[in-house]
Amino acid sequence: MRHAYWTWAARAACIALLVVGAGCSKPMTQAQKDQLALANAARSDDMKTVKSLIAKGVDVNAKGKFDSTALLIASQQGNLDVVNALIKAHARVDPITSDDVGARPITVAAIGGYDTVVQALLTAGANPNMAEKNGATAIARAAMFDHDDVVKTLIAAHANVDSRRTNGSTPLMAAAEKGYLDVAQTLIAAHADMNAAMKIGATALTQATFNGKLDVVRVLLAAGANINQRAELGANALYYAAQADQPEIMRVLIANHADVNARANDGSTALIIASQQGSEACVNTLLDAGADPSAALKGGQTALMRAAYSGESNIIFTLLEAHANINAREHSMGATPIMLAAINGKVDAVRELIDHHADVNAKTTKGQTALDFAQQIKDSDTKETVINALLAAGAHQGQPTPDSN
Repeated sequence: MRHAYWTWAARAACIALLVVGAGCSKPMTQAQKDQLALANAARSDDMKTVKSLIAKGVDVNAKGKFDSTALLIASQQGNLDVVNALIKAHARVDPITSDDVGARPITVAAIGGYDTVVQALLTAGANPNMAEKNGATAIARAAMFDHDDVVKTLIAAHANVDSRRTNGSTPLMAAAEKGYLDVAQTLIAAHADMNAAMKIGATALTQATFNGKLDVVRVLLAAGANINQRAELGANALYYAAQADQPEIMRVLIANHADVNARANDGSTALIIASQQGSEACVNTLLDAGADPSAALKGGQTALMRAAYSGESNIIFTLLEAHANINAREHSMGATPIMLAAINGKVDAVRELIDHHADVNAKTTKGQTALDFAQQIKDSDTKETVINALLAAGAHQGQPTPDSN
């Protein structure tokens, strides 16, 4: 199996042991030629050449470009016989490349899912917890690429199941994000911390939720993941479900007692986010579960305002049927939902609000009405349609205060 990561691997494999003279006008020495031959043989699984060069005394630990070694190349390719031959010839099992990745034989073998190679490296003394430059260990790489057998091998070798990359991500988060159920179950059985959080606060549960990995969500909840744990900005898993339009996962979260009215740091709720995103299924699910239709951000904006500004007329209807406050005001200037729909030229939203008896003559703190805002619409046809709808509903221009200009 090959992955995007192997772009780097292929590059390193081709040029791994090019030494100082390579690529220059200065001819390569015999030692350099032998080292390049060993690199090529390791890559192509040419055991005859590998044995011949080892017998000749070629340095099996010679480093080429990016400090790659023959063992790293063989591990990348899953060439077990070559790996064993190099180990027998005293190849070091824990070298690290000097490029941006900082790869190690055991991490690249884990990426490729080469379990027997991983086992050979561990038997030879490779440290299962040695990390690449971004903090990724072999178990993190195996989890990231859905290699459950490698994960189990590393766990048996006492790999840290909660190892963290520099962004705070753990192997379980990586598996949850991709929906790798077997790997997630293996890590949970090994007592991985289900509630560990990244630097931005995301957890395995929020990762699985946002990416629509329902089976992993169920497994995490069954194992006791904290359903209302909050990310850095105060968002919980239900919030992520709304953001990613995941109504089925949302229903599972609600059935497991997710707080439908939990607020993020800015006061937003899952319902406000779902309304803004235009997710009718999520809006209906949340309202059925008791979400407050009139909950507001700290700035006063409600789900209805977000739907009005985005022009989500069906959601406007649903919220109003749930008794959302049709004339609620945000705090900065006292704008109402119909003003927000008007200024953004959302014809259907304006009509829906009018049909539900929105106050078309409500005024902002500066005396402006929806009709004043409609005058600012750039598209002439849309502008005319919105103005006519408002006028037909009895709208008037406001009387702006002297400082409104």
